[in-house]
Amino acid sequence: MKIKETAYWVDELHLSEGDRNFSYESKPYNFDSSLLTNKVKYHQVKTDPLFYPPLPKQDYYNLETCTAETFDAWYWNLLSNNMGYYNEAVQRSNTAFLKEIVGDEDIIILSDLDEILDSRFADRIIDEVKKHQIVTVKLHFSVFYLNLFADRNHGAPDFSYRTFIMTGRYFKRMPFTADYLRKKGTSAGLLNTVHCIDDYMGFHHSWMQHTTNAFSKLKAFEANVQDKGLIRDDFAANAVRDKRLSYLNANLEVDNERPFLRGVLATNTEGMWYEE
Repeated sequence: MKIKETAYWVDELHLSEGDRNFSYESKPYNFDSSLLTNKVKYHQVKTDPLFYPPLPKQDYYNLETCTAETFDAWYWNLLSNNMGYYNEAVQRSNTAFLKEIVGDEDIIILSDLDEILDSRFADRIIDEVKKHQIVTVKLHFSVFYLNLFADRNHGAPDFSYRTFIMTGRYFKRMPFTADYLRKKGTSAGLLNTVHCIDDYMGFHHSWMQHTTNAFSKLKAFEANVQDKGLIRDDFAANAVRDKRLSYLNANLEVDNERPFLRGVLATNTEGMWYEE
């Protein structure tokens, strides 16, 4: 879906994948090489020299203590004392190769794989970036199914300050990593320094194909999670049944009227729509 949506307006899409998950367990490379094109670039990361195994005693992400006021002390303490989050930071910040190929006037998008900008807003997004040098956007937040939306998220509202769009000039001179930028944004620490475009400009489609993938995703993040009771094979089924994400205190609501992405509608999404 992301490849199809970015094809409408993005010159190059760079995808990075490690051979271990964040909990330091070995995993195969899952990317389908048949999807490679002259626009789609794929980077395999050998994580042995980069990732650390989990510590016997770790600190954990705490929504109450991750605030804008305390962010820097919180962030560096977390990365020093939780190897799952350290490994995530290494993976997300694997962008050095881009600095060698981008020009000052290029537009760079930093986002996770499941965060997809709406190509129909391309001109407006580019205009806003040229005006502000760096911007973020609001994203519709769907969970488990494309049309099942969470009514809240943690941190900055409307799933903003996760995806960032910037000029090549800003990107090459950015004095912090992509992971720091994202986590400080999530903590609402950039509300006064990075412009957020007023309208929703894309979707965060999370936990898709949950019946086959949710448990493996949970296991991948096990080192990051303090409450191991969440690591259950029925986690997703219970959340869908109750229409609730308990770890976010969020309710899930069906909405078939949102302007779904062209790349989504051009993809085989059988079984990925919630039917009441």
